[in-house]
Amino acid sequence: MAWHTLNEAVKLTGRSRRSIYRDMDRGLVSYGLDPSGCRQFETSELMRAYGALVPVAQLVTPDVAHIGTDQPWDQVLAELQALRKEVQELRATVLLIEHKPEHPPITKPSTPEKPQEPATWASLFSALDE
Repeated sequence: MAWHTLNEAVKLTGRSRRSIYRDMDRGLVSYGLDPSGCRQFETSELMRAYGALVPVAQLVTPDVAHIGTDQPWDQVLAELQALRKEVQELRATVLLIEHKPEHPPITKPSTPEKPQEPATWASLFSALDE
């Protein structure tokens, strides 16, 4: 008979991992170790301890692997082309928005500044009188 891992034994017996570990501790089900030290169960031992095994294989193969993939290819290709065109238009719009031409720096006409005289008490008082 075939040997099964713990995960396979859980699926085949319909029991939880915890109950299988409990049964191993109580000696109700025997197991062997593979070369890496993992526990394995023989099919006949699982049937002896737990009765008839649960069928694991799918009885009916689904027609479609994924939901929504039953569209004809011409519709999918047409939608893909429309999306690519929209992306190109959006890229062109973004380039127009981002394009900011450089303006030459604004320069003020230079006027010769006359040097300011240092403030004196006399000039301050005369400014108050005015």
